Amino acid sequence: MDSGSDMLDTLMRGGFMMVPILLGSILALTIIIERLWALQRSHVLPEAFLRRMGKMLEEGRHSEALSACQENDSHIARVMAAGLQARGRARPEIVESLELAGRQETGRLSRWIGALGAIAALEPLMGLLGTVLGLIESFREVERLKVVGNPSVVASGVWQALITTAAGLIIAIPTYAMYRYFRSRISNTVMDMEASAFGLVQQLTLDATSGEEAEA
Repeated sequence: MDSGSDMLDTLMRGGFMMVPILLGSILALTIIIERLWALQRSHVLPEAFLRRMGKMLEEGRHSEALSACQENDSHIARVMAAGLQARGRARPEIVESLELAGRQETGRLSRWIGALGAIAALEPLMGLLGTVLGLIESFREVERLKVVGNPSVVASGVWQALITTAAGLIIAIPTYAMYRYFRSRISNTVMDMEASAFGLVQQLTLDATSGEEAEA
């Protein structure tokens, strides 16, 4: 209980700049939790759905596959739905439809990631600003009290001012680590989605070629 009270007292000594610093930490934590949930593989590339789609495409059940995509709320389902809606068209048109849907889903995957990076960059700067303001206030107090020979007056103000820098770094370091992690994870996920989309293009193109040969 005492340690919690001491921690709160220490944070309060950091001055008014602790308010935006702590608000940034709350926002960063919210984004991290939301993205960890949203970027689960079951929400992006569900294995059972992909296996089911593969089987339906192999059997040429394109209409049924499209209905399955429209009923599934995953990112890859929306991409594949765009490709299936373009079936029967030329290969470049199918590819274009998939690329457009892929860009839209990449945007959804990257939602709030830019904000997370901004928080990671701003937290140390806000901490530094708090320290500078604290030092200014400390030296103003020295000037007011006329106690040049007493270092304790300056030391007291300095350690309080440094609280904001420490707080900013403590928040920024894990936030930046998570930002890089999400960027890497999204990049790998997009590559997996592209692989699935390429497989769909191949299957639709193969089916179209087979149909033309049958007609001939």
